[in-house]
Amino acid sequence: MPYFISGVTADHNSLISRKVEEFRSLNGVDVFTRHRVDEVDAVNMRVKVVDLDSGGESWADYTRLLLATGASAVIPPLEGTDLPGVFPLRKLEDSLSIKEFLKSNRPRRAVIVGAGPIGMEMSESFRTVGLEVSVVEMADQVMPYMDGDLAARVQAQIEKEGVNCLLGQRVEAFEAGPDGALGKVITSGGELEADLALLAIGVKPVTDLATAAGVELGVKGAIRVDGHMRTSVPGIYAAGDCATTRNVLTGREAWVPLGSTSRKQGRLVADNMFGGDAEFPGVQGTAVVKAFDLTVGRTGLSGSEAVEAGFEPVEISMEAESLHAYYPGRGVMDLKLVADLPTGRLLGAQVVGEMSSVAEKRLDIFVVAIRAGLTADESQYLDLAYAPPYSTAVDVPVIAANLMVGKIGGKACSCNGEGLER
Repeated sequence: MPYFISGVTADHNSLISRKVEEFRSLNGVDVFTRHRVDEVDAVNMRVKVVDLDSGGESWADYTRLLLATGASAVIPPLEGTDLPGVFPLRKLEDSLSIKEFLKSNRPRRAVIVGAGPIGMEMSESFRTVGLEVSVVEMADQVMPYMDGDLAARVQAQIEKEGVNCLLGQRVEAFEAGPDGALGKVITSGGELEADLALLAIGVKPVTDLATAAGVELGVKGAIRVDGHMRTSVPGIYAAGDCATTRNVLTGREAWVPLGSTSRKQGRLVADNMFGGDAEFPGVQGTAVVKAFDLTVGRTGLSGSEAVEAGFEPVEISMEAESLHAYYPGRGVMDLKLVADLPTGRLLGAQVVGEMSSVAEKRLDIFVVAIRAGLTADESQYLDLAYAPPYSTAVDVPVIAANLMVGKIGGKACSCNGEGLER
């Protein structure tokens, strides 16, 4: 949606993964749009359905029920969130409303509340369409789930692109201007004139139906499911942004609302509801976002998270170039790798790199290595593809593993100038 708002994606219809008619023609599935489920009767195994056009109500029986109610944008209980010009960005309708507001009202100044992934994407989107942009974040850094030193590089980049970062501040109210629409954003640090404000402070699971049906909730208030995506009520399953999952590294219940996770859970739960016995293994918290010309991503545990989970972590930080100096198009990336000191097992990786560095490729290598339980010693011998247009002869993940092996063993590691430990 940020790319539709900025004009990179021209047609909002291209954002729709599957159209209603395709469900019937390709899958034999009946989809009832403009209908709402108001109640789940778990005792009699039926749901009350309201036709929003006619207002009629009816009951539909089920043998197995999937709750895929997703998540909704967090709207803070502040004065003025209902003013014209104040928007969340969660549903396609939100992006259409913002796009229309940009066209009709021609705002000049935007304030983004929250410096997470959506805040970063939308700061670029708003700058692309010519707005002055300020980002307000309660934490003392942008991208709060990244380590501070890597987040500082992201902040420097977006400030270079003209984004005003107001960190360690909270929004207290939204005030109307003379025309009744948004005119100011009041923060703990002062006032910001604004014609448009975006609420990007996170999402929460939608669980009203589940709660009323007696379904047990878990971490962060999401619907608790087992590995087969079954809830605490027989016959009822849940998947996607409304459901819990498991962290594969800690074994603990987690809530990680990402579209990629939702689709994988959806395929698995469909099999299980029709007689399968598959088990979802969990996630390790992989995420990536584009922040102007930077790729920002992470997977697994940070050093502090590893300590909290009971590991004895050791970390290395390095700067590396994606290609040899003699081949054009190389980019620089910063990478941090975390391993468990007693075992050498890889636990997490974070990366910030120029788009030309193809940092997401290196991150994905660590995703697989961590999921496979590889140690740093094993990872330094990964047989990665090499040719000058694609990487250095010893690619970044292998260099990082070399450095980690050296650090675990208390020895210096020579990388022939291709990677520099900091």
